[in-house]
Amino acid sequence: MRIALCDDEQNVLDELSRLIGIYAFDRNYDMQCDCYTDGKTLIEQGKYDLYILDFFMETMDGIEVAKALKEKFMGAVTICYLTNYDAAAAQIINQGIHADGFLKKPVDRTQLEEMLDRFYRLSFYNRFELRRGKRFQTVFAQDILYVEANDKQILIHFCDRTEPYNYLLRDIEQILPSGMFYRIQRSYLLNLQYVDSYDAKSVRLQNGEVLPLKDKGFQKAYRDFMFLLNR
Repeated sequence: MRIALCDDEQNVLDELSRLIGIYAFDRNYDMQCDCYTDGKTLIEQGKYDLYILDFFMETMDGIEVAKALKEKFMGAVTICYLTNYDAAAAQIINQGIHADGFLKKPVDRTQLEEMLDRFYRLSFYNRFELRRGKRFQTVFAQDILYVEANDKQILIHFCDRTEPYNYLLRDIEQILPSGMFYRIQRSYLLNLQYVDSYDAKSVRLQNGEVLPLKDKGFQKAYRDFMFLLNR
């Protein structure tokens, strides 16, 4: 699991890195932390599994960084805000900005570990291999927005690209993590992690895309997924 930490206070970054290192060591988890003191440098990097962003920074604040990351990766990012101001949560909610979690300063070790437990379920262990010609490619489930049937192939819509694979939709459905993906219509397998809203006929993703919904069991599947994610 790759984690990006962004805070303009080096002592905060050092403490977070230390606590995450202890957490990973105790559980024998594969975790990598990269630290950034400014949002601009972070935005120029590749995608991370989890972003922990300081809410208040002198150059780009956490909201500006989050918006840029969501635009770059089509909304498929997991973001936790780091702040010592209770009002920050209310500000985020009032502005309609999606947040996957909050950590208060100074960071409480128990709270941090509970958050990491929750996000780890959707990251490192949800990986698998797909065949492309004579080669095999490692794919992380959380990087997939949805899978679309395309004649005798499938199109996998990642957060930053779309690629064809020589699989049938029913075959890829057996490979994807159970409970994380749901067939919302005969031609679409959706990653429930990226649902923004839905009604009886369609599902809107966090990146703004809208997919057709033709399954009466979707609401229960989505609620079950959210329950497991927040357990």
